[in-house]
Amino acid sequence: YRVERLLGQGGMGRVYLARDLSLDRPVAIKVLGTDVADDPALRERFVRETRVAAGFSHPNIVPVFAVEESDGLLACAMGYVEGESVAERVARSGPLPSRELIRLLLDVTYALAYAHGRDVVHRDLKPDNVMLERATGRALLMDFGIARRMHNASAAGLTRTGEIVGTPTYMSPEQIAGEAVDGR
Repeated sequence: YRVERLLGQGGMGRVYLARDLSLDRPVAIKVLGTDVADDPALRERFVRETRVAAGFSHPNIVPVFAVEESDGLLACAMGYVEGESVAERVARSGPLPSRELIRLLLDVTYALAYAHGRDVVHRDLKPDNVMLERATGRALLMDFGIARRMHNASAAGLTRTGEIVGTPTYMSPEQIAGEAVDGR
């Protein structure tokens, strides 16, 4: 990969626009931040996000191509969506027109139904985690960093009962209370 520029950063790390040199295509590279890279639980959460998303094949979910580790850095390569997040769009232009909002909601609902059909609940659905593809207007869900299995909570292993994870302003009441969360 050849890194071209920083696209953004979040709680777990930074995302760069890069070129996959072997396939000659743009990709987004998410690199686990050095401030959290030494925490085994956070490293495992990052790898889990990559594995969960890599197992998906849906037009409304950003695809994951690979996970790489080198010189203590952990990164995943995923599809690059040329566009902006819903949060960026709303900040730039204000509320979405009704027709565009309906399409966005349908796209996200299709992505969530697909994930739920594979027993995975996202747990961090928010405008920052939905990309709008510039060319088509299609919405793509990303960032399964705190996703977990719905019916086998022990399989996830990284979130204990009663532990609260997610973005508080977008959490369901069950999530805020540290209770079991499902597709609803």
